[in-house]
Amino acid sequence: MDDAHKITDVSVSTISTTPLRGTIEIDTPDSTIKFELNEDIALSICTRLEHFLTQEQQRKLNQARCSR
Repeated sequence: MDDAHKITDVSVSTISTTPLRGTIEIDTPDSTIKFELNEDIALSICTRLEHFLTQEQQRKLNQARCSR
C-alpha cells in the first residue's frame, strides 16, 4: 500500500439514533475526510478492527500450541 495515507486522528459523531446514523471524520496530515456512517457499516468496521487488533495475539497462541 504505497499510496496509503497516514491517519492522524479519527472522530465519530451521531446524527440520529433512529435509525442509527452518524459521521466519521478521518484526519490525515494533508486533509480531513468525512464519511456518513450507518449501523451496518459501523458494525462491519468494528468487526474488521477487532480482527486486526487480535491477529498478533492469535498468531502467538497458535505458535505456543504448535511448540508443545
